[in-house]
Amino acid sequence: MKLSLTIIYLLLSFSVIGQTSPRDLYTSGNSNFKSGNFENAIEKYTELLKIVEEKTVQKTCYINRGLSYDRLQKYDLAIADFTEAIKLDTTDMASFVDRGLSKMHAGYLEKAKEDYYYVVHKNNNNAMMEAALYWLARIHYSQGKFEEVLKNCDRYFTINSQDPEMYFISGTANDMLRNFEKAIKDYSNAIEIHPNYVQAIANRGTAKINLLTRNGNLQLSKKETRSACKDLKKAKELGDIAVDDLIYVYCDRK
Repeated sequence: MKLSLTIIYLLLSFSVIGQTSPRDLYTSGNSNFKSGNFENAIEKYTELLKIVEEKTVQKTCYINRGLSYDRLQKYDLAIADFTEAIKLDTTDMASFVDRGLSKMHAGYLEKAKEDYYYVVHKNNNNAMMEAALYWLARIHYSQGKFEEVLKNCDRYFTINSQDPEMYFISGTANDMLRNFEKAIKDYSNAIEIHPNYVQAIANRGTAKINLLTRNGNLQLSKKETRSACKDLKKAKELGDIAVDDLIYVYCDRK
């Protein structure tokens, strides 16, 4: 489950001092965000923060301004805004996930992991748990920590066992660890949920070849490669031309 940074809409009465309409500022900020005018959105949320007194509204402004900064790749400013939102409400796990994403985008991977592990430790919101475990798996994969990837995936599956992308991630981690039987099972789970998942089909075919050849046996019979070739050819039919070499070596030359 990839949780995208999503703007928050708030339907509340505003308690403010002054003549400027906070609702107009808020509506304008959201409208600018939706249309991709992030600088204008930031301006409106900043104006609103100067006049609004209600903590819930302040929190929402910090979150939405943080999302705008993230879109502009101003990650340190985004992180600062999400931190302010967290100060106003430490129970909202979504703010930790949002801050973790901005930290990831900025390259602060260890700091991002701290936010995600906090969400996992709290274990009080399944949707946020899924998001945190997903991004932990992605970070650990990028760091070559494939055993950690598998731990993240296994925990994820206790919450959601119907996510083909997470089975694919688990499969690629098992591939990297040369656990080809487990990789094949992971890819099969992904394909069962998403039958035309071309990357999973291609990887399953490749894992089947790797399983057959891992002990140095490169002279495979047509019978041995039948299942792998079925996957590889299916992947090619679905548009994956990267499998051409494997098809040529293990399928077409038989």
